[in-house]
Amino acid sequence: MSGQKEKPLAFSRSGSAYVWTPQPINIWVAIEPYNPLQAHALRQLRQRLESQGCIFVERPDQATPLGPVAHLGIVFGQDREQEYSPFDYLGQLPKPRGIVMVITTVEQIPHGTLFDLAREQLVRKSGHIGILFEGNLSSDHVRRALWGSMAGNNRLLNSNESALFDSLALRVQAHANAAPIHSHDGDNHLDVSWEDWAASSIHQDFADAGRRLGAAGLIDDHVNLQAYATGDQGRSVLRFLNRAALGEGMRSQLVPELGIMGVTTSGGKKVTLSPNPAEGYVVPIHQLTENGYVRAIPQGCPVSYITPSVETHENGMVYLAGALVEAGLVRDFDSFYRYVRGQLDRDGRVSILPEGLRPRVTVIEHFHRQPRAGTIKQPERVEIVFPDPQRFPESEFPCGTRDAEMQLLSGMFRSRFFLDSAPLGDRAIIVVLPGHGIVALYDGPHDALNDLLIDGMEWEEIVRI
Repeated sequence: MSGQKEKPLAFSRSGSAYVWTPQPINIWVAIEPYNPLQAHALRQLRQRLESQGCIFVERPDQATPLGPVAHLGIVFGQDREQEYSPFDYLGQLPKPRGIVMVITTVEQIPHGTLFDLAREQLVRKSGHIGILFEGNLSSDHVRRALWGSMAGNNRLLNSNESALFDSLALRVQAHANAAPIHSHDGDNHLDVSWEDWAASSIHQDFADAGRRLGAAGLIDDHVNLQAYATGDQGRSVLRFLNRAALGEGMRSQLVPELGIMGVTTSGGKKVTLSPNPAEGYVVPIHQLTENGYVRAIPQGCPVSYITPSVETHENGMVYLAGALVEAGLVRDFDSFYRYVRGQLDRDGRVSILPEGLRPRVTVIEHFHRQPRAGTIKQPERVEIVFPDPQRFPESEFPCGTRDAEMQLLSGMFRSRFFLDSAPLGDRAIIVVLPGHGIVALYDGPHDALNDLLIDGMEWEEIVRI
């Protein structure tokens, strides 16, 4: 999380396994509760967060043993219609700037698409994450709660009140303390010519994939925040928030003969991207560092590349893991983790495709939908896997963070297709991630993967949980 020191590539240990644990944060209540139900919600959340070592501060710039600034600002909304400009309180969060959670209460959560209900409150009140509580506004009892994040995550919680607040407190920490891993940590000028990079099929593959997935309604080219608020509110929020946090999805592809990975750029333009390599829609990546990536700049490159997807690091880790499994150098999540840790400790960098190794995965598609149960037409070709529940709670993590990456990898290493001795061939692995949609892994032509995703199964509507 930006409001504290960088988190190293290490989780707490439980025996020989790596297990995610929530970390304490500084919290500032920027706008106080408007009614008794909101006051009750704050008391319940505060009790749980303080029991985890979190510190509530009086000022956003108040230093504590946890850091010099607030990692999380909490804002209460008077009703669903009320709007706050991003400049009302976001600007008061000193750098390194944390995130904002908005809390609103209603007598009854209205019928409608949960995704739209959650995003409406975040856009209107300029928040990164938020909770819409249902209950009598004059009472101290919550019936239900709708959790949401600007990246599209949402979850309707209707368990008993104690379990409901336990889940919300965990989600707050998962978002406010997540360590980003999308730093640009250098360039390698490889012995690869611009002509060789430009001749790769990856540029046309990406353009074709975007067009097809867009036409199938599985990805968007941009996010229309103005639809959720009045006047300039949506445009103001879009200018202020991290554009990459809006989650249109991404794709990447390994170019084994060049030893590099190409990845889509951050933000929009996932559907209407040009196949012309000189326009720079595909960013070449060579290595990974502790907290970011190293670009591969071809000789004679005419492009000034913009920022690649925030999920660049985790895609590179998938390709690296596949190559190591193919070579018999790692066998599970923990041995892969130890390998990466050793390489980073020794060299500070690790290659996405180490010299002399063959890839096991060459194509990755990620978008925020999930396959509908029972609709896969060729089930022998598709394996659905989930993150390891012994390592991670059933909660989403923000895109482009260490926690989201490790959650994905834990699921991938539970795949029989990924670990068996036979080539992956025309089989696909779909890792279903809470709040993150799916990550589809494949080794073959990019259009063959999209044939499978578009024509080989049906997809849930937007229920990004």
